[in-house]
Amino acid sequence: MQNAEGFSRRSLLRAALVANLHPLLGAAPGIIKADHGQIKPPMPLPDMELVRHNGARTRLLPLVDGHVTAVQLIFTRCTTTCPIEGSIFQRVQKLLPDMAQRGIQLLSLSNDPEEDGPKALSAWLRRFHAGPNWIAAAPLGADLAKLNEIFGKSSDSADHSTQVQILDRHGRLVWRTFELPRAEEIALILQKV
Repeated sequence: MQNAEGFSRRSLLRAALVANLHPLLGAAPGIIKADHGQIKPPMPLPDMELVRHNGARTRLLPLVDGHVTAVQLIFTRCTTTCPIEGSIFQRVQKLLPDMAQRGIQLLSLSNDPEEDGPKALSAWLRRFHAGPNWIAAAPLGADLAKLNEIFGKSSDSADHSTQVQILDRHGRLVWRTFELPRAEEIALILQKV
């Protein structure tokens, strides 16, 4: 059915939908910035310096290069959602016992570098019986804003994202899960990337 101007109801609804989605459109035409799902095109990550659970300093990009990596934000003193996040990664680890052979790793990144030094990060990994392909690290204080810009919601450690971010073997963000995803979902995505 068309109105007096020759537009069908369907074309008017389509135009209204596009107008409502306009705020979600990115700088590049046709790219929708979704808060979950596949990231197209893959998003390159800026590098940042990290301190690992073993006290070694490293950089994010060399740490993830060559691996499919699932990243979660945590802070070790959290008593609400972070233990759930740790349990999810613990289950992913059980679902993928051949992670090393597949080039898959898990990365718990602290959103609280002031408190989460190597001792606290090591205790976090022990708490969830982490294997060798599960790493915990914290950014240096100067890079915390960069970490939250990429993976988080805010600079407040208590209000961080509980999504899992999936990086491809080139260190590019390719997938964001829903908040507190199921371990099975993460394992499936990791195997497909």
